[in-house]
Amino acid sequence: MTHATTPVPAGMRSPGARFWMNNKSMLIGCGVLVVLMIVVPFTASSSVMNIVVFAMIFALPAIGLNLLMGLAGQVSLGQAAFFAIGAYTHAILLTKLDLPGPVAATIGVLAAMLVALLVGLPLMRLRGHYLALATLGLGFIVMIGVREWDVTGRTTGIYGISRPTVFGIPIDNNGFFLWFVTPFVVIGLILALNLTRSRAGRALSAVNDSELAAESLGVNTYALRLKVFVLSAGFAGLGGVFYAYQVAIVSPSTSEFHLSVSILLMVVIGGLGSVWGAVAGAFLVQFLGEGMRDIIPAIFPGATGEVQLLGYGIVLILVILLLPGGLFQAATTLWQKLPFGGKRPPVDAHAHAAEDDTTIPQLPAVSTPVAAGEPILVISGLTKRYGGVVAVNDVSLSVPAGSILGLIGPNGAGKTTCFNMISGALTPTSGTVTFLGQVISGRKPHVAAAHGLTRTFQNLQVFTSTDVVGNVYMGRYRKGSAGVLRGMLGLQSSEQSAHRAASYEILASMRLTDAADDSASDLSFGKQRIMEVCRALAAEPALLLLDEPMAGLSGAERDVMAELLRRLRAAGLTIVLVEHDVAQVMSLADHVAVLDDGVLIAHGDPESVRNDPAVVVAYLGTDLDEAEAELIELEEHA
Repeated sequence: MTHATTPVPAGMRSPGARFWMNNKSMLIGCGVLVVLMIVVPFTASSSVMNIVVFAMIFALPAIGLNLLMGLAGQVSLGQAAFFAIGAYTHAILLTKLDLPGPVAATIGVLAAMLVALLVGLPLMRLRGHYLALATLGLGFIVMIGVREWDVTGRTTGIYGISRPTVFGIPIDNNGFFLWFVTPFVVIGLILALNLTRSRAGRALSAVNDSELAAESLGVNTYALRLKVFVLSAGFAGLGGVFYAYQVAIVSPSTSEFHLSVSILLMVVIGGLGSVWGAVAGAFLVQFLGEGMRDIIPAIFPGATGEVQLLGYGIVLILVILLLPGGLFQAATTLWQKLPFGGKRPPVDAHAHAAEDDTTIPQLPAVSTPVAAGEPILVISGLTKRYGGVVAVNDVSLSVPAGSILGLIGPNGAGKTTCFNMISGALTPTSGTVTFLGQVISGRKPHVAAAHGLTRTFQNLQVFTSTDVVGNVYMGRYRKGSAGVLRGMLGLQSSEQSAHRAASYEILASMRLTDAADDSASDLSFGKQRIMEVCRALAAEPALLLLDEPMAGLSGAERDVMAELLRRLRAAGLTIVLVEHDVAQVMSLADHVAVLDDGVLIAHGDPESVRNDPAVVVAYLGTDLDEAEAELIELEEHA
């Protein structure tokens, strides 16, 4: 006789069981890698052993570059520069200052990270191909520097580097050296994998999808990218340390451009955003390079290293064309097509059933730092000019706490421009925005978000790389505290669990729980709009800016949204609402402000604004009587 067992809820599992469930795939993968590296020295030939050792060495800079490119979305062509800085610093300290190996290695890694910090302070303000070109220039500077500097041995380099002794055992062959390197690669893997799943990792992924939306949720994109740039250099510097040990000589070849291309190829072949893909790519490129050294001279007698670089370029183009997501995405796609693969619903304490539409959803948490009626937002003389065009002209108004302000006006009136200046996405030409007594105009959006100002967007800003609950989870960013270091060490599980639970509750408030685990990009436009509002509410803002939240919603969805806004106001939340549905704004708002050609033409209660001649003319024409009749007809139709 068999008995059905009930799954133990996630919150009731022991700490050990939760750790295993959260890290099962990582632990199994690392265990398999360790076993393989233990077995290889007993089974592989000397030439294969040499390739495997170099693959493990180059896995380190590849992991670092994958974090920078796949997670942070920053293209770098200077990874070889940090690899060389680590190798040269280590070699100089060992051979010329006779420092102990661990001390020299640590300083070598720190030197690479310090240089990355110094050059990253200006470079991380660049984007796209500008950053790629800047890091390429850095690589050339380092390459020329080591060739011309006496301390680095000029073109001869630094030689006579002895392999280390560990616990009295000399690391004098490739087998021992492989076992020496493997623990560092495994630790690097675990740290990188932890980071990708952490608060900082999710923020970086969000930045990669939509920097504007991520900043509006409190993410300091510049600081976060700088930290990952420095971290990436640390991985490269550590790889350079092991390289110096392995070859016993550090020459200018460690800083040449082809090495950066080789590391880039490892990341692209493995798959951007996949830490495991970077390791697999390192092995593939090393075996590929060995094959090219045999094949290319046979095809092109007397061929040099430049021809091998050409071969790398051809492989890179083929991978981009045939496997744009790299081997990791190809393997993932294949796995999902298998009968036993694919996506399974998560076993979680917040596993959801279909909601009962007759129940009233729970209201998200609301922040009320100011007494009702007191001004929470004060705008004074706000102006934005683009050359000779004035988009917003000398707008002044205040928003009382605990109320809804409707901001309306014809198309092109300056509503979204005004929103962007309030949130920090645009810098005003003149005027100030004061929120909770702090002047926030001219500062980055993450500053306003840190004070409790959150917004949605006229043009949807969806984090397409994650699921629906992951989007809402990002709204909790400012409520968390774990940074890059805690994320790498995996010391934030309780914080993440609490935020995930809150995310499900917020989705329930808008009846989206049934879509929580769906890809955000698969939702309909209307549901994406609702998800964006849920994401903003997850931040527990003191002031919520909604830019056309009703656009694209069905009639039923509009009713749910309107009811939610009323309940949020009743709970004390302050809302500024831009919406083209005038009738909806008039029914929701306590106060209405009207913009026309960037000028504030009316501000007051809905009834007085509705009957203001300037408003009627601005919307429906120059004839006042005819315009009023058309306005009544339009509202009745709506």
